[in-house]
Amino acid sequence: MALRPVSVTQLNEYISRVLSTDPLLGNISVIGEISNLKYHSSGHVYFSMIDEGSKVNCFLPASYAKSLAYQLGDGLEIVVKGYINVYKKGGAYTLFVRSIEVSGDGSLAAAFQLMKDKLEQEGLFDPAYKKPIPLFPHKLGIVTSDTGAAVQDMLKIIKSRTNLVDIFVFPVQVQGQGAAEDIAAMVDRINAEYPDMDTLIVGRGGGSMEDLWAFNEEIVARAIFRSRIPVVSAVGHEVDFTISDFVADKRAETPTAAAEMTVPDSAELERQLDILLEQLTSRLNSKVEYQKLKAESCLKDIKRTLDSRLAEQRHALEKFLLILEENKPEKILEKGYAMVEDMEGNVISSIETFHEGGRYQIRLQDGRVFFTINTLKKEGDSL
Repeated sequence: MALRPVSVTQLNEYISRVLSTDPLLGNISVIGEISNLKYHSSGHVYFSMIDEGSKVNCFLPASYAKSLAYQLGDGLEIVVKGYINVYKKGGAYTLFVRSIEVSGDGSLAAAFQLMKDKLEQEGLFDPAYKKPIPLFPHKLGIVTSDTGAAVQDMLKIIKSRTNLVDIFVFPVQVQGQGAAEDIAAMVDRINAEYPDMDTLIVGRGGGSMEDLWAFNEEIVARAIFRSRIPVVSAVGHEVDFTISDFVADKRAETPTAAAEMTVPDSAELERQLDILLEQLTSRLNSKVEYQKLKAESCLKDIKRTLDSRLAEQRHALEKFLLILEENKPEKILEKGYAMVEDMEGNVISSIETFHEGGRYQIRLQDGRVFFTINTLKKEGDSL
């Protein structure tokens, strides 16, 4: 007996009910590579999963897409968990995704590169945003696990270098589910509650790529980027690089390197100060010696100038004395001249000074002649 025909919609609805009640297809895990990835304006994500021989269409709701720890991209190998359902209008079945994990180290590296490229394009790695790390911090915060060896190593090194900084350890989960959210929330909390913190060290000790993955997640990168407090990223070993390293203000190769980088070595500073003091003293002594030699040279120049001027003045004085000597009254008398003086020795240069009955003297080269004026006649008077 032939079955009654059903509509296309009824067929798709039936298939949908069958698929939704199948215990395997209702909670299935599938591995494959992402292909034809598309982000919708609604926040939903559409893509295909492919392998060597086939593909399946996938749908990731916006609510799940927001919580992704990885940046998706074509070629990334993933493991998805979800259920199969039928898109009734299109008549095609779709894998509705509940969770996504990156599969294998190679795919983790691909996910790392995708996230790095995304944040770099947004400018989160731009050197223009890097804040300087204070040379002499007063308060230093460490965001890491409080049970790991890394925090003990950092504390030991910091205390061996200086006792002038207050250290605050902010314990967080550094790996596993929820670690990234814990780290990001702590960085935000410190900025809000401890605005006077000088520097933050954010990191952990070494481990596998999966162990370090929390420091590759976008939520941690953005928390570090918006931190007003300078951040030093200190994750793993020298060969390990995380997204946190690129977005932080400074990368330290290891947690111990971060400890050395963020606080000064008091003993080394004292040694450097001693060297600087010795150099300064030497330079000052050299400067003083130079100025002393310069002053002596100037004094010699001054002495030569003064001696020259004194010699000139001496010559002028001798010349003047010679003129005075030549013009002494005694010299004039030697030439046959005579001088008339009163009895007090005052030279008489005018006849008006004479008066009758006055006594006077004539001074000659070899003596004096005294005389008295009986009769005084001036020029023009008749005899």
